[in-house]
Amino acid sequence: MLGLHALNVPAEAVLISEIFLIICALFAISSGGSGSRTPRTIICAISIAVILSFGRILFDPIPNVQPITIGLLLVGATYGARRGIGIAILIAVLSNMVIGTGVWTLFQAGAWGIIAVGGALAANQLIINGKLNLSKLIIAGIVSAFIFDFLVSLSVFIADPTPSLFIAYLITGLPFDLLHAAGNIVIAVTLGPSMHGLLSRSLSSTGLKIRSVVNESRIE
Repeated sequence: MLGLHALNVPAEAVLISEIFLIICALFAISSGGSGSRTPRTIICAISIAVILSFGRILFDPIPNVQPITIGLLLVGATYGARRGIGIAILIAVLSNMVIGTGVWTLFQAGAWGIIAVGGALAANQLIINGKLNLSKLIIAGIVSAFIFDFLVSLSVFIADPTPSLFIAYLITGLPFDLLHAAGNIVIAVTLGPSMHGLLSRSLSSTGLKIRSVVNESRIE
């Protein structure tokens, strides 16, 4: 997956889009029941976003390898789709403030939000009786790598809506997609259990409870 970092977009437009994204993120994190709006819950969600953003910045020298995809699968499975989307948006905005921001931030935020929703929908497969199913997380990480990269690649239509260019763009970006998938395997194996443990403990500290049946909110 290649980015449209050469696309010239007015700085004002980028700023407005990022303010809009932050508002959407905070709304997603704080919406829901009364427990969602407590300072502890909101701070916890923002802290998760900051930690994963730092992880992305740390891994930035390695092309298309970062801990966010695996992290957001677990965030979605633990905190639910709504908060997962909010955290995903914050990660895109915060990490791109350091790595480089632009129109691609919108596509990254949307794509990572979808990954978080996928984690929420697959929660009963990823986490069984409170324990991480590592093999399912690896499979989800591989699939999510290609889904994320495809969705972000749609940004090429902003520069040129020609289908042939988009196909060439996908083919050119295939090595980066494979790096993303391979990186997700390594991160799932090495960091997945620790991420799951930290997220479970952070959930307990908020006083929220996980429902037995996966649904849109997952958390009461």
